[in-house]
Amino acid sequence: MNAIHSISDVFYKSQFEKLYPDFDAKELHLSLQNSFSDTTLIDQFYKKNDYESVWVKDTFEVAKIDTLLFYLNNSTNHGLDPDLFEVRTIKKLRDSIMAGSFSDSMPALYSALIRLEKQATKSVQHYTSGMKYGFIDVKKVFPVDYFIPLQSPDSVFNEFVFTNIESQLTYLLSEVSPKDSIYSRMQKGLQYYRAFSDTTFDLIPFRDSKKNYKLDDSDPQVMPLIAKRLMITGELSYSENADSIYKILTPELMQAINVFRQNNSYPEDEEVGKITIDALNRPISYYTDKFVANLERYRWKRQTLLPEKYVEVNIAAFHLIAVEPGRKMLKMNVCAGIPFKNQTPLLESAISYINLNPKWNVPRSIIEKEIYFSIKKDPNYFKRNNMQVTRNGRVVDPDTIDWSKFNNPKTFPFLAVQDSGDGNSLGRIKFMFNNPFSVYLHDTPSKRAFSYTKRGVSHGCVRIQKPMDFAFFCMAKKDSLYFDRLRYSVDQPVLSKKGKELLRQGSLTKLPDIVNLAEKIPLFIDYFTIYSLPEEQKLYFADDAYGFDERINKELKKF
Repeated sequence: MNAIHSISDVFYKSQFEKLYPDFDAKELHLSLQNSFSDTTLIDQFYKKNDYESVWVKDTFEVAKIDTLLFYLNNSTNHGLDPDLFEVRTIKKLRDSIMAGSFSDSMPALYSALIRLEKQATKSVQHYTSGMKYGFIDVKKVFPVDYFIPLQSPDSVFNEFVFTNIESQLTYLLSEVSPKDSIYSRMQKGLQYYRAFSDTTFDLIPFRDSKKNYKLDDSDPQVMPLIAKRLMITGELSYSENADSIYKILTPELMQAINVFRQNNSYPEDEEVGKITIDALNRPISYYTDKFVANLERYRWKRQTLLPEKYVEVNIAAFHLIAVEPGRKMLKMNVCAGIPFKNQTPLLESAISYINLNPKWNVPRSIIEKEIYFSIKKDPNYFKRNNMQVTRNGRVVDPDTIDWSKFNNPKTFPFLAVQDSGDGNSLGRIKFMFNNPFSVYLHDTPSKRAFSYTKRGVSHGCVRIQKPMDFAFFCMAKKDSLYFDRLRYSVDQPVLSKKGKELLRQGSLTKLPDIVNLAEKIPLFIDYFTIYSLPEEQKLYFADDAYGFDERINKELKKF
């Protein structure tokens, strides 16, 4: 690269000198000095650098500008539009200068060189900081949703950029590119989907919203369309004879549909209904837009590096993973906050203790929005749900209250606490971590929702599918007797021989309701609509349940 640049430098220098024999670098330096106001970071850089030009020394360094243009144009591989960096402005100035457009006026040449100088340096700063830390202002775009502390450009980084912009531009522009393996896979995925972005396919009709297709069901119009769609993205091997082969829902076709579901974070099923067909009907642009948004997400850098043992909840995929060295990754479905109503906040914390057999202090918001109306319809609501009612801090008997007298949920003077037990809304185990939103991970008596495709059903807390397995993961003690004590504490059968023996003897003891963890476990509640699992090379898609992808992509287009 350096040898090529050297040859180019000689060629362009000779060409520039022929076009502008009266060019005076000192005159340019003076003009450049008078053009800055000392108000921006770039102004301060030039002041510190005694207003020396980065892009013009004794001649116009065209090869250096071409290197910059190469990287900026290749930003498309990062899901970006090169116009974010004023590529056309830089190229137009570069071409005009080298075409001799200013040969009859040195002031016009100096003016063009200064405009190019400023824009090229500004584009380098924009590109390097964005590639290193992300382009959008996360706090501005997600003011009430995203609370994970992120790194941002600091004086050390800015010094790194401005130190290398002069002498090691190629190194600088290369060094700031994300090196994460998932990021690289997403770049390849974006290229793959862009390759057939113009591919069209016939929309698959769904004839009866009340009837799902089952194995061996026949539909000579619908089944070939499903097969052809799956062939485009590779879940089903290509065949020219799809119309004749796939007139019925064959085992092979069903398997391909389930691979598609798995790829899109949907539960596998033995039937095909409207949700799956709607997903199959999405245009290819649906996926390319996802790559653009998630490449930006992966440019964001958390302040906290991922530790060896951690828990991560991906709200978009509605799943939780728990990772610990030397143990198989624990993965489970979760239910999270209702989209656009009770969205789960994205945050970073650490699980510090477990609450067994928790009581539920019903939040005031739920009392006003839900329970108030329930009690008006069913005066026995509190008793049926094992709830204790209080007014002004004193327990009251709900049977003695005339609920018809209360006509405003905002002034409804009662609070409620649900007693522990199998019917408690928090289930039998709650996992606590510090946060300002009063959210936590918890068990639930409503298990059915874990099989749903769309699992945004909670008031904001995260319901977990396998609370006992997760409790075992969190606890430092891993012996079977301790686990039996945990099971016994929440009225589950003991499993070990020793536990059963102690239970028969009446000497098996329960754990306290509050179990402090020996070490806090880092927890990240985040949102990725393209993701990979530890130790896997595969990328998975997830629906944009909260509409966050759209916000990111809209913001990226504003620059």
